[in-house]
Amino acid sequence: MILTLLTFGDRLENHYQASFAILTYLQSDLISKVCVVTDRPCYYKYFGDRVDVIEIDQNKMNEWRGNHDFFWRIKMKAIETAAHHNAGQDILYVDSDTFYVRDMEKIVLGLSQGNSFMHENEGKLVEMTSKTPRKMWQSLSGKTFSGVTINKETEMWNAGVIALSRKDAQHVISLAIDICDEICATDCPRRLVEQFAFSVALKDSTLLVAAENQIGHYWGNKPHWNEKIGDFFMLSILSGSSLEDDLKRIQHVDLETSPTVYKEKSIKGKVKNFLDKIFPPKEVQYFKGRTQ
Repeated sequence: MILTLLTFGDRLENHYQASFAILTYLQSDLISKVCVVTDRPCYYKYFGDRVDVIEIDQNKMNEWRGNHDFFWRIKMKAIETAAHHNAGQDILYVDSDTFYVRDMEKIVLGLSQGNSFMHENEGKLVEMTSKTPRKMWQSLSGKTFSGVTINKETEMWNAGVIALSRKDAQHVISLAIDICDEICATDCPRRLVEQFAFSVALKDSTLLVAAENQIGHYWGNKPHWNEKIGDFFMLSILSGSSLEDDLKRIQHVDLETSPTVYKEKSIKGKVKNFLDKIFPPKEVQYFKGRTQ
């Protein structure tokens, strides 16, 4: 299975998050190769021949935004490009702010059975209460895109993980991009269109399964994880450790007890700590497959 990531731009945190993620996924022997689509190939020399870089530039990313100039279409085209470069292979795309914990064999087995994976099911679009999904439902309900009709059973899945079998990858990615382009031609708000298009395409073409018990996604607690990752790599630099040393050391990093989502209270300091004990923050989530 080919692990695939997309990184670009000057923000170093995007690249050290990706590097930390790669170290976690390389704990599984079922990852046969890592493919990074990036405009900063120099940042991945650390991995040597463990990482195959597909280099892109701003012109390519502008082209990938498509006729409707949709930013996150870049991600869809990056996955498509990686799949073309690795034809005949299962593809596991992950966002940089993810980490692998255990049971990769469950994903590999599912792909061999014709399933696909995204990180987690966020619910039926019609039942979602936040502003953007509500507006999406109002805009898209009952309409058909590339042969798929949006109805009350249509779901939104988190696209931090997208795993596609070698049999379905090319077709499903192409369908997702077509659905995305057609939705972008409507008045639908665009913020979540990329992940919604993948959700619709994968659900229509395959049995879609959650990968939340194998992979964590800290999209809602990046400051804490950035500090954790920074400490990890700073120790690597100060101690002169090699990639192989870091692959061994990351086995002992606790990935399960740090929240993946943490919404801070507006109150700070001792009062906040006191209130946290009495009224724990509601917006706290952890890796779903953590051991208790």
